[in-house]
Amino acid sequence: MTYRSKNNPQDNPGFGEAPSLNAADQTCSTRRWRVNVVGVVQGVGFRPFLYRMAHKWGLKGWVRNAADGVTFEVEGPAETLQHFWEDFWAHLPAGSCFDNYQLDEVCIVGGIEPSVFRILASNADGDRQPNIPPDLAMCEECRAELTNPSDRRYRYPFINCTHCGPRWSIVEGVPYDRPLTSMKSFEMCVNCEREYGDPLDRRFHAQPIACPECGPHLELWDRNGEVIAKKDQALGQAVSAVLAGKILALKGLGGFQLICDATNEVSVAQLRDRKRRPHKPFALMMTEEMIVQCCTVPNQNVWDWLRSPARPIVLVPVRNAKDADSKARREISICESVAPDNPYLGVMLPYTPLHYLLLEAINRPIVCTSGNISEEPMAIDNVEAVERLARIADVFLVHNRPIVRPVDDSVMASDRWGNVFMIRRARGFAPRAISLRGNEPPILATGGHLKNVVGLAIGTQAVLSGHIGDLDNTLAYDAHRRAVEDLLKFLDVTPAVVACDLHPDYASSRTAEELARGLKVPLFRWQHHLAHFASCLAEGENDANRQPFPGLPVPQWQRETIVGDFELRVPILGAIWDGTGYGTDGTVWGGEFFVFDGVSFQRVARLRPFPLPGGDAAVRQPRRSLLGLIYESGEHGLDQLLDGFFNAQELTILMRAMERNVRSPRTSSMGRLFDGIAALLGFGGYASFEGQAAMALQYAAERTLFSADMSSDRASATGKDERESREEWLEEAQQATVATGVSPFCVREHDGLFELDWQPLLESIAVAVSNRADQEKLALAFHVRLVEVMFHLYQALKCRSLLISGGCFQNQLLRQLVVREADRRGVWLYQPKLIPAGDGGIALGQLWLTAKSIQGSIRPETFCEQIPPQT
Repeated sequence: MTYRSKNNPQDNPGFGEAPSLNAADQTCSTRRWRVNVVGVVQGVGFRPFLYRMAHKWGLKGWVRNAADGVTFEVEGPAETLQHFWEDFWAHLPAGSCFDNYQLDEVCIVGGIEPSVFRILASNADGDRQPNIPPDLAMCEECRAELTNPSDRRYRYPFINCTHCGPRWSIVEGVPYDRPLTSMKSFEMCVNCEREYGDPLDRRFHAQPIACPECGPHLELWDRNGEVIAKKDQALGQAVSAVLAGKILALKGLGGFQLICDATNEVSVAQLRDRKRRPHKPFALMMTEEMIVQCCTVPNQNVWDWLRSPARPIVLVPVRNAKDADSKARREISICESVAPDNPYLGVMLPYTPLHYLLLEAINRPIVCTSGNISEEPMAIDNVEAVERLARIADVFLVHNRPIVRPVDDSVMASDRWGNVFMIRRARGFAPRAISLRGNEPPILATGGHLKNVVGLAIGTQAVLSGHIGDLDNTLAYDAHRRAVEDLLKFLDVTPAVVACDLHPDYASSRTAEELARGLKVPLFRWQHHLAHFASCLAEGENDANRQPFPGLPVPQWQRETIVGDFELRVPILGAIWDGTGYGTDGTVWGGEFFVFDGVSFQRVARLRPFPLPGGDAAVRQPRRSLLGLIYESGEHGLDQLLDGFFNAQELTILMRAMERNVRSPRTSSMGRLFDGIAALLGFGGYASFEGQAAMALQYAAERTLFSADMSSDRASATGKDERESREEWLEEAQQATVATGVSPFCVREHDGLFELDWQPLLESIAVAVSNRADQEKLALAFHVRLVEVMFHLYQALKCRSLLISGGCFQNQLLRQLVVREADRRGVWLYQPKLIPAGDGGIALGQLWLTAKSIQGSIRPETFCEQIPPQT
């Protein structure tokens, strides 16, 4: 008899309630239950938890790991089983995450087995599931031992337990047992073996268990790979090197990181020069005290994320110098070159014992960035690191615990109201599964070309790789291929379908074509922006996907306006804004609106297209986007705006190219519109990284917005509640826009689509610039006009909900303008929170679209090219 079988129990209000036994059931004195749990239940102390729980209630039985989760049996009096089951749900380990479970009543074993509860050897049979937990930050209990001089693991850089430490970065296969991790070559000493085998110990079956006697150790190497020092001396000399202004390559949890003193301008400048990263912000590792002195952490929600087991990098506002007391300013002064002209700092707390020891000894903020030359993948092997990073790092702090796969740091953004959303999903999150609806054959998705992430759908679960990066060079492409092979090998899956981007020249598309051809399986090629839309739908249709890390609350107003129910509110208008994506009409899309009615998608609106002289060159040269806008407008009076951007010869060549339609693709890209307006307002004709100009435009808008003290801090000073403050802030932003004279977008029909004509806006900004108007106020006006036209379309199309996705919505200001306008109007809003809005979410969208197409629940229409199996 099955008492309970439930898919995605967290999607149900009754999740955690024990199945009640009726009176007839309770008349039987002894019962036996078998429970199979699928989800993240290995590597989180689940078996010792069950062991202690069963002993507490005097039950006999057993528990063991399986390839697809954990199975256990418990036997005892019916009433006691009921109490055990209630206690079980009330005290689950914090790191566990259920996908589904099944409870069956089985035959009583009675006296033929021992009268105590036991932990059995793992069973590798069954279908493999994505149930390995992500790498977790050092827990407080391990931190206490690390700093306790009387503890045998005092100052040991690899301390861990069942609640923390490496997981995904060291595991080679399932079930998650030590012989299938990179710790298999470290034979446990007597003391570690005793802890490992004691079900009442915190390190019972902690697979990375180690101590100074038997575990990994540190070494300091020079640029030639020669050993300079070992163990604690290696750490001490590494600290001295950083304090002396040197650059340290540190072998961290999931790969090498480059470390330098964030208060030393010469050291930071040297790192920028060697890493070939002239302007893109660096991440910082700091203590909580340092963060308080340097940053304005908006609310407790942001602190919860910073302190969470995921320990992501979080972008938080920089504290204004006038807000810090003079003593604090003397103690800490972050170099301007860490994040040039940027009002946010990417900060994280130390998350491994090695980071903790290093930061404690340096006692000042440190730059902590990926160990690579820009655009290359992160190094993970000691010898490889010396070969690739010798021109960057002065010394190398390495260890002998192998890293199985690279795991970069996750990045989240916080706006000035304390709302947090994902920018890069990696350490602490990957490979935590994402729930899908339906149960289809395995599907592999190879993602996009930029910020690449690959994904694999198995049944009702989707697992995404960590961040791989841009596939612009051989090393990055090789890392992408290895990530695909790793997922398939690890989960022992042969895909029945492959999905990719519609763009024929993406490296990820070539991977998909080769795999589909080799496996003789169908290939689904999805339009880029539809995959952005679908990624947000995948996150939004299951409540469990949208919940923060366990224990992190969601502000009430967010729950009211963002978190939807389990049935999507269709029709949904999707505003998908990003840089570039291959369109079905052969042009470059990027400022798109789709309507999803629950079955099919329709492209209903776009940004008015304009040419991009030089094509991809415009990404790093916003001046070219401005040139394309001016050319398309046909207003020769605007030509003077190009003075200083081009010499006569350049301008002649590019104008002829656009006239002849040579290397000047037409685009509806919102990202390129941002670039063009940024160039017009004087925020740079060139960019050293994608999005630099758009970021400058956002920060300029925020400077004028928050200089007027329209932040949520004002509410506490005036006695207003949060909602009143938000509404007042929004009204003042809109009034400031009207005062600038910046015209709104003009919406007209063209070729069966609504078209957002930017020309009135461009011309009015040009007039304001010629009249020397405040550039920051004009930047704010541009953001406000974008949100206005979005809701104008929403109202005209009479949809039931709104969805935003695409790289443009990594802009904290733009996103919050949309959120607050939706809140004011009572519009149901879907937005990506724990899946990146940018290209890091593309693979999930491809999986969702392909699964729905196979089920027959959606029609691909013209947005998908289906290639049958090649014989």
